[in-house]
Amino acid sequence: MGTFRRSALSRTRKSGARLAAGALGLAILLAITITIFLSREGATGEVTTVRGGPRLWVDKELLDFGPVRYRQYVEARVRLKNVGDQPLQLPVSPPVEVAEGC
Repeated sequence: MGTFRRSALSRTRKSGARLAAGALGLAILLAITITIFLSREGATGEVTTVRGGPRLWVDKELLDFGPVRYRQYVEARVRLKNVGDQPLQLPVSPPVEVAEGC
């Protein structure tokens, strides 16, 4: 009977060690994922600097005002930032695309 207790105890210890190793591995994987995500985008929501030329960062990719009546005034504010390592030059009158919905 003493042998049975030792075998069950050693199996329990091995299972606990495997569980602890698995939990540690999962925690390390989660920490790496969070680090990669935060290195892409700063804690304030701004993109980190890009090397190799100018790079324009825009805080909004799409502006959807919903239905707008004829001659109704709408306004939007968009933040632009050069996140590249070289000067960014914008044209005086940049092209603006207005998509008309049905």
